Amino acid sequence: MSASSTKKPWVNVAVFEKRDDTGPLESFLNQHRIETRVYNDRVLQAILFLCPPHATYRVQVRANAARAVTELLEREPETPVLAQRALHCPSCDSLTVNYPQMTRKFFLPTLVLHIGILLRVIHHEAYCEKCHHTWELPPPDKRGLPQVKVASH
Repeated sequence: MSASSTKKPWVNVAVFEKRDDTGPLESFLNQHRIETRVYNDRVLQAILFLCPPHATYRVQVRANAARAVTELLEREPETPVLAQRALHCPSCDSLTVNYPQMTRKFFLPTLVLHIGILLRVIHHEAYCEKCHHTWELPPPDKRGLPQVKVASH
């Protein structure tokens, strides 16, 4: 199999609490001929990361399209509407947020964090891949939706 026919791995573009909220961003990227998928991280969060599922729906694109997607979203005036329900970094307003902050690539850091969580010395936090800021997600509001910062571009 040639290198050009090999599929690149998926990377996160935005993280959402509800599946329905992913639709506008997913449609927008598909209209621009960008291969997307919505990945539900609920089982991984509950079993592997020992946290209650929160912000589990991830709009993902292939790794080789990630930079182009980031640039497209930064210059697109309708981005705030497309991703208004996505988690945003409170420091830099980026959409490239991971929850929980544990790595999905290496086992040892995850194991150390598990021990800290079990001993209740570490809490689950969200992590911004752009500015490396970490923060605790606020509890869901009365409607069961997260109280996330809405992007203002």
